Amino acid sequence: MTFNRYMFLRMMVEFIGVVCCAAQLFSGNDLIGMIVTGVIALFWAVGEIWVTTVLNRQSPRRDELSDEHQRQASQFAFIVTLTMLVVLGFLLMVCALLWHTTINLPPIILPAVAMTALVIADARYLWLEHSGVEDDDED
Repeated sequence: MTFNRYMFLRMMVEFIGVVCCAAQLFSGNDLIGMIVTGVIALFWAVGEIWVTTVLNRQSPRRDELSDEHQRQASQFAFIVTLTMLVVLGFLLMVCALLWHTTINLPPIILPAVAMTALVIADARYLWLEHSGVEDDDED
């Protein structure tokens, strides 16, 4: 398995985590949501451990372009997440001022936003890695 394929699989598992958090957010059943989210987190942790043992090669991919792509992807995910939180906070503040009531969000919003940031970072990294590359199997 190449590193880019691993990144794609990790992005899919993180996306499933986002869906699980959103399902827990909208269903209101905390126990089932916590069990499903825990299984997804366990699956993600096992995948991370597996990748560090299987892809631990003598000469891992450490080129400047890949490092730059990882930096750009992380920065992009940070900016998107920060913008999303600012817009959400602003909208909730405006709604609270208009309706004269307090709006509370469930705590599962934070893991959902964090997993969304991970998905965005992985997708951006893969997009940067594949832009201008003819061979899809490059690791």
